[in-house]
Amino acid sequence: MAIQRVFLVALLAAKGGTFALRTHSTNPTQLPAVDAKYDGQCFYPQPALDFDLDSYLGRWYQVAGTVAPFTAGCKCIRADYSLNANGTVDVLNGCELGGQEVKIQGTATAIPSSAGYGEGGVLRVQFPGQSAPECPGPNYVVQYIGAGNGSEGCGADASGDGAFAIVQSSNFSTLFLLSRQQNPSNTSIEAWLQRAGRLGSNLTEVVLTDQTGCQFT
Repeated sequence: MAIQRVFLVALLAAKGGTFALRTHSTNPTQLPAVDAKYDGQCFYPQPALDFDLDSYLGRWYQVAGTVAPFTAGCKCIRADYSLNANGTVDVLNGCELGGQEVKIQGTATAIPSSAGYGEGGVLRVQFPGQSAPECPGPNYVVQYIGAGNGSEGCGADASGDGAFAIVQSSNFSTLFLLSRQQNPSNTSIEAWLQRAGRLGSNLTEVVLTDQTGCQFT
């Protein structure tokens, strides 16, 4: 586990508790320090401004990211998000492993702004049979949404064909670089990974996802 060095910047009062806005870096010699919410137990990335859940729904392809237990050894990783009747989000993750399709379904619950983690783009995802996340706050934070090579700013339409999304977990431990296109250009992927690095992701643990020759997408 990477050593974290944390420098206190300011204290912010939020409904439901006191949060510290801190500068966080998992590797100070390589990564820039970034602002992160700290609730006394875990660090949380700052979410994207103007996040719109409705436009975020639908299919995303993971084009790069930190290897997670579900996706270890997988290619053709994807995620489908749809709205449930009770307002939660149905999460259907899929990938291809050894020529077989693998799926896992769970639920994402949006965390209200009153909790102090952000105005939108902060969710808590849970899959059946898995233990609850160790951190009390969100484990799925949409840090940035844009298009193309990353030159378009945050707030770009997440439903557009050229959209990308940078998603991080609590403690900056898991990065998902998502794209509406299954095979965007390498130039775009590299530009977005660099942006993810500037937002606090440790790129040394990130791998590209093979999205070629997919049988099920």
